[in-house]
Amino acid sequence: MCTTVRRDQRHRTHRRSRSGDVGRSPPKWYRSSGRGTRRAVTDDERTNVIAVGLDGSPAATAALHWAAAEAGLRRVPLRLVHAREPDSRPEPEAMPPGPTGREIVDAARDDVLRRRPDLHVITDVIAGEPEEALLTVSAEARMLVLGSYGTRRLPSFFLGGVSLSTVARAEHPVVLVRAEEDPEAREAGTAHEPEQEEVHPHGPRVVVALGLDHDYANLLRFAFETAEVTGLPLHVVHAIRLPSHVYVPGGPVVPHIAVQYRKEVEGEVRELVRPWAERHPRVELRAALRLEGTAQAVVHEAEGSDLLVVGRCRKHRTALGPRIGPVAHAAVHHAACPVAVVPHD
Repeated sequence: MCTTVRRDQRHRTHRRSRSGDVGRSPPKWYRSSGRGTRRAVTDDERTNVIAVGLDGSPAATAALHWAAAEAGLRRVPLRLVHAREPDSRPEPEAMPPGPTGREIVDAARDDVLRRRPDLHVITDVIAGEPEEALLTVSAEARMLVLGSYGTRRLPSFFLGGVSLSTVARAEHPVVLVRAEEDPEAREAGTAHEPEQEEVHPHGPRVVVALGLDHDYANLLRFAFETAEVTGLPLHVVHAIRLPSHVYVPGGPVVPHIAVQYRKEVEGEVRELVRPWAERHPRVELRAALRLEGTAQAVVHEAEGSDLLVVGRCRKHRTALGPRIGPVAHAAVHHAACPVAVVPHD
């Protein structure tokens, strides 16, 4: 599903970091426009890439393969990025030096092009503070893809140690892929062959967790576009807790009031999704309301899916700084599939 794109070198102004890797400040992007000529890449082209952060870990390799598959499906360039702070401290003589940033991105490029020779691949080695580098890369890409260790911790991205605050501050969607994922398998149709007797009834799909209290345009745009390019059904999940007025005071639920309330919520969800379904008529749309806590419902519905899409409100700040919110936090730590965290207003 990839179009043939010439893989050209990208020339840019660069400086040499103390670690021996090449950094850039500021980046200059070029693309071949014919034999022997090059032209500057426009802002639209520069941001129409999928970026992946690399640190040489298994989780980063899983993220690389997922991002490459997504770039192929969306027919956009893939940007491979490694960043680390310059370190002037001498390496202990007994400790063998690790791979340089350039070696990491070059190995990743060779891996990708061996699998996908027609993919346009851009490589970047950045000398600078890793978290700030990630934020800059995210602002310059359609999405940023990183490796994740799920319930244990986020990995040491870029050998510098990056926390969830990066996800909480990124301008564009950030996709976290676990080390044990095999993203290449989704194109071969073998991504979800059960290892045990359990079979997920919904099958492969994209799941989006939708609320009714914010502007979810960015979330729905990303979810519908992803479902369309992958050819997967889109499963919309909205969790509700029954309000007090559906209960007898001090007693059980009044059935007909609960049914009426549920219908009202279903109508709100349908109206919110309807304009996007009309724009993407090829997407098979499914919906589910769950009477349980939002985070629990989202993680449960994501079982067996190819991607879980959750939102992060840009206004969600605390005294400690930006936060991703309880639903996204639960998804990042407990969902077994890749998780896309999409900022919205």
